[in-house]
Amino acid sequence: MALEPMNPTQSRRLALLLLALAVAAVIALIAVPTWLAHRHYDNAIAEFGDRLARYQRIASTRPLVARQLEAMRAKDVRRLFLRSGAAAFSAAEAQEALRGIIEQNGGKLITVQAPISRDDGRYRQITVSVQLTANAIALRRILNAVETHTPFLFVDNLMVRTQVQSNFRPAPGAEPEMFVTLDITGFAQIGT
Repeated sequence: MALEPMNPTQSRRLALLLLALAVAAVIALIAVPTWLAHRHYDNAIAEFGDRLARYQRIASTRPLVARQLEAMRAKDVRRLFLRSGAAAFSAAEAQEALRGIIEQNGGKLITVQAPISRDDGRYRQITVSVQLTANAIALRRILNAVETHTPFLFVDNLMVRTQVQSNFRPAPGAEPEMFVTLDITGFAQIGT
């Protein structure tokens, strides 16, 4: 099948159509990448602007944070921790504190077992197992003294057993002794 020759009007129309398509293709080759690049850079500028605004908000809190940090330094938080250094020093401090607390509050210390220490980042956890006897009032005072002690000590694994028969009736004003086993945990700072 052969193509018929075009008349001059059809030839001009086809030439103008091809010219328009060529101009559109050249414009598209230039405009589309330019538009995509502008969109990419506009998004990047917006993202960096948001990040800058966020950093400026954070930086504006610096004076407040510096004041709070100085207030914390002034409180001397090191006194809330056990003695730093070797784990044995920290454990000895905890054991002596417990011995004093128990004896001052009416309890009788039976044993203090070897301490267990575990390092956790910048802190060392020291746990001391204690066995004692005390009546209910003395035990309450002992637990209160441990709770309010400085450096901070924490009670773990408290077990209280009575040493009397179930039908025992104490004399008025006398409290029966109980056997108490507990773990006391304190923390020491490492490397300070």
